Amino acid sequence: MDLNKLTIGDRVVAISAFVYLVAMFLPWYGLSNEFDYDASRNGFDYFFFGWIPLLLALALVAQVAISRFSTTELPKVGSLTWGQVDLIAAGLAAVLVLLRLLITDSVSAFGVDLGDLDRKFGLFIALLATLGLVAGAFLKMRDPADAAGAAGGPAAPPPPPPTA
Repeated sequence: MDLNKLTIGDRVVAISAFVYLVAMFLPWYGLSNEFDYDASRNGFDYFFFGWIPLLLALALVAQVAISRFSTTELPKVGSLTWGQVDLIAAGLAAVLVLLRLLITDSVSAFGVDLGDLDRKFGLFIALLATLGLVAGAFLKMRDPADAAGAAGGPAAPPPPPPTA
């Protein structure tokens, strides 16, 4: 495996996906109160706002691995390039984590509302990681190898100049 095949955008996507995976284990919300009741939730406690962005990040890494380290040709995605598809997926992941940041979470025990949970550092790291995914996908989209054709192949030659 030759890591020199990876572009800057590929590396940013891979590192951001790894950071997001680590952030999934860190506390996203927590509560400490005077009753010595501690509650915390990490990214794995949220399917739509935790798991889905993780799956999108893993899909981006898989696409990078397939396109750079194998001879498999990726299928065409309509009129979009794979760089554009990556940017859409990374943007969706970032929006989902941003929504999780904006939505408060609460905890209750035995029907008693114990209050809103405080946002913890893991959620902010997850948001930064998804923004890194967006930045990496943007760099990938601007890369000539990814922007060349809809399937990442060579671009069609320009039409000949008109003759008089």
